[in-house]
Amino acid sequence: MRRLSSLASRSKPSLHNLTKPHQNASISSQIPFKSSAPSSPSYLRAKRLVLNPRLVISLLQNQENPLFPLRFYIWVSSIDPLFARNRAVKAALANALYQKGPLLLSVELVNDIRNSGLSVTEDLVCVLIGSWGRLGLAKYCAEIFGQISFLGISPSTRLYNAVIDALIKSNSLDLAYLKFQQMSADNCKQIVKQLESLGYSPNVYTYTILIDGYFNAGRVVDAFRLVETMKKRNVFPNEATMRSLIHGVFHCVAPRKAFELLIMFLEKEPIMQRLTCDTLLFCLSNHHMAREAAMFMKKLSGRGYLPDNSTFNLAMTCLIKGFDLYETCQILDSFIDLGLKPWFNTYLAVMQALYGIGKCTEGDRYFNQMTKDGLLSTVISYNMVIDCLCKAGMMDKARNTFNEMCLRGIAPTLVTFNTLIGGHCKIGQVHEARKFLVLLLESGFDPDIFTFSSLIDGLCRARMD
Repeated sequence: MRRLSSLASRSKPSLHNLTKPHQNASISSQIPFKSSAPSSPSYLRAKRLVLNPRLVISLLQNQENPLFPLRFYIWVSSIDPLFARNRAVKAALANALYQKGPLLLSVELVNDIRNSGLSVTEDLVCVLIGSWGRLGLAKYCAEIFGQISFLGISPSTRLYNAVIDALIKSNSLDLAYLKFQQMSADNCKQIVKQLESLGYSPNVYTYTILIDGYFNAGRVVDAFRLVETMKKRNVFPNEATMRSLIHGVFHCVAPRKAFELLIMFLEKEPIMQRLTCDTLLFCLSNHHMAREAAMFMKKLSGRGYLPDNSTFNLAMTCLIKGFDLYETCQILDSFIDLGLKPWFNTYLAVMQALYGIGKCTEGDRYFNQMTKDGLLSTVISYNMVIDCLCKAGMMDKARNTFNEMCLRGIAPTLVTFNTLIGGHCKIGQVHEARKFLVLLLESGFDPDIFTFSSLIDGLCRARMD
């Protein structure tokens, strides 16, 4: 990495002395590899290869010298501009420049391109800046960007986004090795002011990148101020912005403080995006903040918001483990009334908790709702419910559920029989366990170690009694 630092410091990029292009030159004469090389134009013509994104990507990936994929990208883009805008093609070039680079944008290289009748485009500059950022060449990014007009390119919001992203990535990854000056939050402000002075308004992606930069610098308050600035300038935060904001706050401050800051911010919002709510609920559940998650879910229910099912399942698991079970059931009921359809695992977790403390009537209510919603329809789901009932010692209901499964034409498995045999043996009902052993054999299954272990345990218990 020191090599990259010294290389960037020695290179004094100056694009002032660029020569004008010669329109009659061919790019093929400028590509510095043999005519038989797989990525040269003459090779492609000789082999009558038809260019497509897949072939272009393959050729970009299989070059040792980073100059070769760059020139090939420029040449192929001149043939079909769609290649220049293809995301996969640009990603392949970016990876090649990062893995084999750095490739510096020297005066000689720019003149070489221009003498071939081509030009350095905004797409190419964005890719180059991205590679420099990944390699930690923050200073070089800034110097080249300051001379971008000599390439015949005007600064744009997209270019500013690329530079800001590269600077932030460079600072966060290579600070300890390259000792580049860290891009502070004040630098972010200067970039925004410079952008506006040139008549280019920052867009939502610009602000999102800057918000990430503030959080990388630990500047939580400034990140919130930047979001307020966005609103004043009619640049509305998108889902990526809010996701960066919420995760950034939880990363920088203690979880409870993060919740306080975010809930105050969100309560000012007339409308909360669903993803915003889901992200905050995910963070609360992930930090085992059951009380705060319950409070936030009550707010969501009051506003009529329905969380994503996966997030809701995670939150309910958090509440069941760390919050009052009665209030947890009330929260679940409120969302069901709003039309939310909980997943099978959500119902099962609530049933297990209720059966475990003897609240069988309440547990049966969710069991019936789960059946009504059509979630009990496979042998796997039946096995899980039977296991839940056996663990709660509710063997009568477990047998009834088994009979219902058979009546519906769902064939039991060895797991089904072992669960029922084990459940009966644990409470000393060896005679019932024998009945299921007979059914197991009649169904064509062979007893396994779990079967015999349960029976031995049951017989021992019966003998002791």
